Amino acid sequence: MKPSVKPAKTGVLHNIWVKRACSILSVLYAVYICILAYRSVFYEVIITKPAMFCIYLTLVSAGATVFMIFSRHQLLTRISSFILLPALLPVVMMCLGSWSMIIPLAVCAVVMFFANGATEGTKTLLGTIYVLLYILTALAYFIFTTYLSSPAVKETIETGVSPSGLYRYEVIDTIDSSNGSTTILLEPNDRDIVKSSVTYKAKGYDRTLCVKRPLTSVKIEWKEDELYINGERWFTPSQAEKGKWFEQNILSSITG
Repeated sequence: MKPSVKPAKTGVLHNIWVKRACSILSVLYAVYICILAYRSVFYEVIITKPAMFCIYLTLVSAGATVFMIFSRHQLLTRISSFILLPALLPVVMMCLGSWSMIIPLAVCAVVMFFANGATEGTKTLLGTIYVLLYILTALAYFIFTTYLSSPAVKETIETGVSPSGLYRYEVIDTIDSSNGSTTILLEPNDRDIVKSSVTYKAKGYDRTLCVKRPLTSVKIEWKEDELYINGERWFTPSQAEKGKWFEQNILSSITG
């Protein structure tokens, strides 16, 4: 009597090339999370429409989760699944409180960490490393930012954009133990990334034009793209270009 032979599984869902294609989509999702991580560090994330942004991320993450579970035994999917949690760390640190952004991404990352086709030993080892990474990074970040923080109270009292839209300024009043001060900051206005539901405002490009002590009122006016403070010219585009005023300050971007 011949032994029974199980028929080979056929159909689209069992096609290896379909699974490989889905694994490529998982790589694209991991790259997208890495892009969000980069923007979280070097841009200020301003969610203009929280509901729309949350729905968008939920749909993208849900779709990615389905494709990644379907191709969970593919090498690219396993690698992508393990990338998600460490890549999400800057988003959690820099955008803490923006739950409409964090929750959909975190759910996908956690689900795929446990659902991918890697061995339990690999998951245990990487899981321990990731937990330590989150704890130590959070501790270091909050100590770092607390150490650099100033007890002075700052308030932005005026903002404006040049007629061409290339530059913007802020007038900030600072209340401290020495009668306070008024600071005028200038930065480029053409390096933001504006989407329908979120704006990524570039950080680290601002330059302090002047600081006046004690607190005082100032009159800001534009003449084309030249900035005048109390009738005195303080900025011209050619001056900024020659002096390389708007090179990004990495430390300022991180501490934000």
